[in-house]
Formats: sequence, structure tokens, C-alpha cells
Amino acid sequence: MYFTLGPNRNCYNLAMSKAQVEAHLRKFSPGQRKILVDLRDYIESRLPASTQVIKYGIPTFLIEGVPVIGFDGFKNHNSIFPYSGSFNARLREELKNYEQTKGSIHFEIEKSIPKVLVKKILDERIKQINAMYPKKSGEFLEFYSNGLLKARGKYKKNKLHGDWKWFRKTGAIMRSGSFIDGEQTGTWITYDAQGKIYKKTLISRR
Repeated sequence: MYFTLGPNRNCYNLAMSKAQVEAHLRKFSPGQRKILVDLRDYIESRLPASTQVIKYGIPTFLIEGVPVIGFDGFKNHNSIFPYSGSFNARLREELKNYEQTKGSIHFEIEKSIPKVLVKKILDERIKQINAMYPKKSGEFLEFYSNGLLKARGKYKKNKLHGDWKWFRKTGAIMRSGSFIDGEQTGTWITYDAQGKIYKKTLISRR
């Protein structure tokens, strides 16, 4: 199974989506379901700001609408889907003992999926997602390794342009302001560790 890398901006009913994931996992035998639920719970703990949905028929974790990782169970194996046909080559050594397709990694049906490996997959996938936003034109997103948003803004002709926001590792907003063709302009706001306004600075363009 192969998936195209890229953001998906569809709106999801979060409660309904998570309930759909729960219903999907109940279809499996008790032993296989426990392995998949343990995997789901571990991914959720690593990506605390993520959203769980059913996408392309499989449980999937999104951050800011971008698919990070999917997983599912099958008759003879369990699989992880990194949502990128080029991902597996990034962890060639770590994945060499596992059966793979262009867009999936297979695991023995009766064995738990190693958490150390899952962490490496998630860390590398976040790096891959960050790299898919070139600093040239259009929307820019950057994430911390735990999936929390680090920065959001836009580029225009290789320059920062429009409204930008930066966030702390806790998820609290840290700074916000605007650019016009790479130059700061307007009111810039600095926030404290709790996300409350600490300082406002008015910047006039030259």
C-alpha cells in the first residue's frame, strides 16, 4: 500500500474519529487487538497533540492535518504505514530484518512491535515532514519531535511574508508578528511560558 506525502486539510470531528478508530480495533482477535492497541497508545503518548482518524481505511495519526503514521492488522501480519513511499530508505539499517513494501513495514502478528523502533520511525517521520516545507513559497510548518507545532507562517519569493507564530515545546505560543517581503512590520507580541502576553512591540517598516 502506497500513500502520497502531503498535508490534508479536511475537518474531522475529533470525538467521532477516535471512536471510529476504537471500533476498527475491536474487529481483531483479542491477542492481535492488544498488540495494536498498545501500539496506538504508545504513538499517542509520543504525539500528544495529534488527532486520530480513519484515513484510507486504516487508523492514522495527524498533526495539523498532516498524516504522520498509520497502522493496521491483517491476516498474517501487522503493519505500520509511514505515509511516504521513500520513508523506508531513511531507516534502511533499522528495518532490514522486517518485510516491507514501498509504503509499509510488516511485523509478526503475534509479537509486540518494538517501541524503540516505533520511536525512531516517529522521529524520522517528523524530520521528513519538516523537510517537505521548503523555505521558498507558500505555507510553512515546523514541528518539534513530539509533533507539537514549532512555527507556522508563509514564504513569498524566499522571504518570510504575512503572519507568523512560534510556539514552545509545551505547545504554548511564544511569539507572533508579521512580515512584508522579509521585513518585520506591525505589532509583535512576546508571550510568557503560560502563553499570556508579556510584551508588545510596534515595528515600522523603513
